[in-house]
Amino acid sequence: MNKDKPFCSINNMLNIKASEAERFTTDYLYPRYWITWIVLFLSFFINILPNSLRVRIGNKVGDILYRTNEKRRKIASSNLSLCFKNKSKDEINLITKEYFQNLGRSFLDMSILWWRSSNSLRASCRVENIELLEQSLKKGKGVILLTVHSTSLDFGGRSISNFPVISMYKPFRNKFINWLIGRSRCKNDDNAVIFSRDNFPFKTLVKILKKPNIFYYIGDEDLSLKESEFADFFDDRKATLLTIRKLAQLTNCTIIPCINIYDKKLEKYVTYLDEPVTDFPSDSPSEDARAINICFERLISRRVSQYMWSLRIFQNREKGKNYPY
Repeated sequence: MNKDKPFCSINNMLNIKASEAERFTTDYLYPRYWITWIVLFLSFFINILPNSLRVRIGNKVGDILYRTNEKRRKIASSNLSLCFKNKSKDEINLITKEYFQNLGRSFLDMSILWWRSSNSLRASCRVENIELLEQSLKKGKGVILLTVHSTSLDFGGRSISNFPVISMYKPFRNKFINWLIGRSRCKNDDNAVIFSRDNFPFKTLVKILKKPNIFYYIGDEDLSLKESEFADFFDDRKATLLTIRKLAQLTNCTIIPCINIYDKKLEKYVTYLDEPVTDFPSDSPSEDARAINICFERLISRRVSQYMWSLRIFQNREKGKNYPY
């Protein structure tokens, strides 16, 4: 079985050559990908729609997903009920519906990620507190941008694409879709490398973070109990990955929590950078897990309905707690 190759821009901090990266292949012309080609063709016309119209259509798509995707609706509702135990059923349902509308909008806005240039995309984005990132990089060491799965996660990456960035991705089963999304996350005029999550070079990352580079890290998933610690998360407890703790110990890098959200008033995707994390890591893994979750809570609370509530964020449970899905 072939390992997934990284996506990278022409100029990148690891000097990975184009021949060593994921490339378009004529296999994508085979009949099994023809439906994907139709989607790509339609996405061009979605991309040129006025933003306000695209948002309205996206909301309608979200309404359809809310009504028809019972599995994901139940996961989102369960997550919200666990995190906000004081909210009524009606309040939970309202947030769930708003979440699916945001998800629908993000699906349609994938089109602009596929078709527009880096400069055009950066014009659609805004970064709040960018000076925090710039000042940290000037110290000559790396920065981990610790983020969560918001519905507009990919726009967070685009908003910082003028910086040297390394990140990871979860491969899609559809190889052509995988290539399309990978190229949208790493355009030729960026300075970026994005590795497959299953083939991520941890030792290389440690070296990278000892220099003024950025690791765009999505750390909120509940992947396994290995290297995780249970800690409070809103009104419940979740298994929290401690990978970032190990990286901080090895590199002494700066950790800046961030989230990308869609601002309806500005009609822009806004990446908010929070204050750098202090006194981290500590001597206690459990305290560090709680510190990480506090960061996540602050970020998610900025726009609760724009967090990816349909993920199984409570996949692993402490002894005595019921599996919620």
